[in-house]
Amino acid sequence: NIAETFITTTLPYVNSTPHVGHLFEFVLADSLTRHLRNNNQSVFFNTGLDEHGLKVFNKSLELGLDIHDYLNSLQNEWISFCKEFKIDYDNFYRTSDTTHHLKVQIIWKKFLERGDIYKKNYQGKYCIGCESFKTDKDLIDNKCNEHTNLDLKIVNEDNYFFKLSKYKDELTNWINSNSEFIEPSNKLNELKNLILESDDISISRLKSNCPWGVEVPDDSEHVIYVWFDALWNYALSAGYLTPNFKWENTIQLCGPDNLRFQGVIFQSFLKSENINYTNKLLVHGTILDKDGQKISKSLGNTIDPLEQLNKFGLTSIRYYLIGGLSTYGNSNWNEEDLIKLYNSDICNDWGNLIARVLHLIDTKSNGVVNTPDDDFIKLINDYKLKVSNSWSDYRFKDVCFTINELVKVGNKYINDEKPWNTDNYI
Repeated sequence: NIAETFITTTLPYVNSTPHVGHLFEFVLADSLTRHLRNNNQSVFFNTGLDEHGLKVFNKSLELGLDIHDYLNSLQNEWISFCKEFKIDYDNFYRTSDTTHHLKVQIIWKKFLERGDIYKKNYQGKYCIGCESFKTDKDLIDNKCNEHTNLDLKIVNEDNYFFKLSKYKDELTNWINSNSEFIEPSNKLNELKNLILESDDISISRLKSNCPWGVEVPDDSEHVIYVWFDALWNYALSAGYLTPNFKWENTIQLCGPDNLRFQGVIFQSFLKSENINYTNKLLVHGTILDKDGQKISKSLGNTIDPLEQLNKFGLTSIRYYLIGGLSTYGNSNWNEEDLIKLYNSDICNDWGNLIARVLHLIDTKSNGVVNTPDDDFIKLINDYKLKVSNSWSDYRFKDVCFTINELVKVGNKYINDEKPWNTDNYI
């Protein structure tokens, strides 16, 4: 059966261990999937790993491991991570799979045949950390602002290019008519500017400079650039190049540093293949440390999700990610806030209501039901509508807040009605 809705995370680059930013995106996607399934919608939830590129290849050499053995060990770590945090995906996509290679090569040939790929000499500044080329406006003191500890590599080689400029106007016009494409709305102008500034992009590397990747068809000296290769996982996991392909209700999640790749480049790839644009792009916020600093190994302020899990438990971590952090803005990861939120909402409010209801069932149940008054039922229905609207608007934090407000209403209702004073309650 083909699912009604397709939901996907970005594919994390495999060279690093999972961090709280990955966890944030995974839990948001998993929560949305669970909500839709609870409302009887069929969902296909995709995640996985981006496994090509120079960075991962160099790391395998450094460790003295065969590249496939190295990737298999990392895959096991990521799958274990998903199990620990109850990420209930339907598909775990690996870009190193032979089937993926073959399909990407088929797509490449189709691009080439219609003239959307051409070859030229290119010189540019390349960040191995990002596995992407950088323009001067992307740099701070001639360093990538994401990887300040790495020197940029000057690349001067023959590359294949994708005619992204051919699709800029059409994408801009579509976004102008479909502003709901992106969430939050304040990312709309940023996206439009990224489209405006975009030019044709390099989509290959010389194999002599980047030996780990999908080989360019009919040109063994080149490999397909890691982003062209990896971005196609979304459509391919939804069945592209098979009779079961469906791309009608698609939701992608990504972080703010991925906006150009997901919102501009991939959408242009889709249009080149005459596939509809993605329906919804959810650009979540960035998690900072408790002092509001960017998390990085060099600053020594990294946050280990598994350590947090062992310290606080699954319920508190997932609830904090959804209900405690800003879905679309930057948030500080603060253990004190996590504890406070859990004690306030889960232990006090939820715990109190559940304990009271279970106690009443245990002590007052005699088969007689006291029907709540109409005003109370209307109040509950109003809250249910608010929760439903928040889900429809992808306001994850508002969902948690509104549900907890309803829990407070339930506690107040029991206080006011005092059912322990009568035998007429079940």
